[in-house]
Amino acid sequence: MVEFLARLLAAHRRRIGTPRGSRALGPFRQAVLVLRWFREAGCVHCLAREAGISQATGYRYLHEGIDLLAARAPDLHEVLARCREKGMTHVVLDGTLISCDRVAGATERGNDLWYSGKAKHFAGNMQFIAAHNKLLRGIRSLGERAAAELKQRWRALQHVTISPSRIGTIAKAALVLNTSWR
Repeated sequence: MVEFLARLLAAHRRRIGTPRGSRALGPFRQAVLVLRWFREAGCVHCLAREAGISQATGYRYLHEGIDLLAARAPDLHEVLARCREKGMTHVVLDGTLISCDRVAGATERGNDLWYSGKAKHFAGNMQFIAAHNKLLRGIRSLGERAAAELKQRWRALQHVTISPSRIGTIAKAALVLNTSWR
């Protein structure tokens, strides 16, 4: 897993022309920082301090890793095409709330942008598709199982401490990590 992300980071650095040795962390150590954040849901400034870098650099490295992983996630059309190719007749569209820290922001009506009235706390909604090939058998549990697997394996999805506007990108990155895990 670490080597997978380190290779992505190294290729990205070559692509953007980063001079060798000019970063505070090499691709491998940056990959460790990103993966620790996903697995442990640790505070970024703590992870940065342990890696010997500043908090700002820690956030920059984290976002760079998240973005590189998320870019590899398939879009909705690709997922549906794969399901069709595999002969799947049904898919489940489900969603789950991802708890988050309060962030300033209001809707047009003055409500808190990230407050979930249903859950009674701050959260963002993550929508996903879970595939199932047997008609009406365990459909609801399939969606719940898919969400639980992502949230348990990648604890950063249990409570997001960075901007909630990044929840979709974080979920895409977690999906790519989940796929490469297998």
